[in-house]
Amino acid sequence: MGVTLAHCELWLEMKRYEKSFRVALLVPDDFEVPEEYTRCEGYQHPSKKRFFKTEWFSGIKGAKDKMNETAEFYSKKDAKFLFFREIREPLC
Repeated sequence: MGVTLAHCELWLEMKRYEKSFRVALLVPDDFEVPEEYTRCEGYQHPSKKRFFKTEWFSGIKGAKDKMNETAEFYSKKDAKFLFFREIREPLC
């Protein structure tokens, strides 16, 4: 049986027709969440982690900057995270 390591995950999401981007964040219960993220109420991710998102950015640069800022937030806390360099459809 494998050992699971508590970690958060972050990636970008895009509204296809508007070209708007946001950062999506999956967080275990005992992880702190950076400011400017709101919980996506009513959505349960298959991983059972809490799902958070930022507001929509009108371009990719603002979203990428927020994603990098979030990675730095977790790095400073020595928290484990997976940083996906991909754009997905919005989950909620």
